[in-house]
Amino acid sequence: MTLETAILDALARSELPLKAAEIAKLIKPTLGKAASPKAVAAALDALASTGPLTRILAGTAAKPQPFFTPQSPEAATAAYLKSWVQASAKEQSAAKLQTKLPLTLRPFFETALAQLVSSGEAFLQSGAKRLVYAHRPRPTQALTTAQRTALQKILLIVNGARSQPASLEELLAWLDQEPSSPPAPPSTSVIAPSEVELQAWYELDRIRSSTMMIPIPSTFARYQTWAAERGGMPDIQLFRRFIEKLYNDGRLLLEPCERPQDLPEHERALLVPMSLGPPGYSWCWLS
Repeated sequence: MTLETAILDALARSELPLKAAEIAKLIKPTLGKAASPKAVAAALDALASTGPLTRILAGTAAKPQPFFTPQSPEAATAAYLKSWVQASAKEQSAAKLQTKLPLTLRPFFETALAQLVSSGEAFLQSGAKRLVYAHRPRPTQALTTAQRTALQKILLIVNGARSQPASLEELLAWLDQEPSSPPAPPSTSVIAPSEVELQAWYELDRIRSSTMMIPIPSTFARYQTWAAERGGMPDIQLFRRFIEKLYNDGRLLLEPCERPQDLPEHERALLVPMSLGPPGYSWCWLS
């Protein structure tokens, strides 16, 4: 492994930009004396000049401290912000976070912060003083001490007229409650036709086709339209069982399908078992 390869490998495993001394410490166990401070510094300068690495100048103008990373300036800014935000248990001022960045990265602050907020890795509370949180805070965390005191005074007045006094903790818990999700729309229910509808559909198809035997899929299509017009759902098995019951009760006649395997799947599902032979595909009323 060459010195340059070792440097790039070490930086690829680091989420944050590193100083030359930190990089040398990481690669020394692998390269030994080849990872001397002078050699590492020279290699870093070369890699930053030719493009694989970004050099970030921190420190002061009098005493600059270079950091190195394979990330773009925007990505490096986001990495710094993420580490600071996630490491803090409290909210932080957006302005103070920006001043913590090296001067060369500050122009990328807003873009990086927006990226973290968009990805859910930070939460920005807007206002006169923008605050950055690692996670979305409870609504009552935005209350100041003075505002909590004012709420307590309001409760003292209101509790005088309540049969059961409320505590400040109960009020804060109520304020923190997120609105519940809107109820799911009621599922469309299945509706079944009666013999009246079946007779009407049969007559329409018989007149149109000039034949007594009507394919069950044609009648089912009318059932689908009828159910949709009433805001309901058709049920293919319920319809097939309805036809089968009328057949078993001697109310209608079925004509068998000699080659059910040639039918499309949705039509095969409508075939009605007959007492003998192949299943029924067409039907008519028995007078």
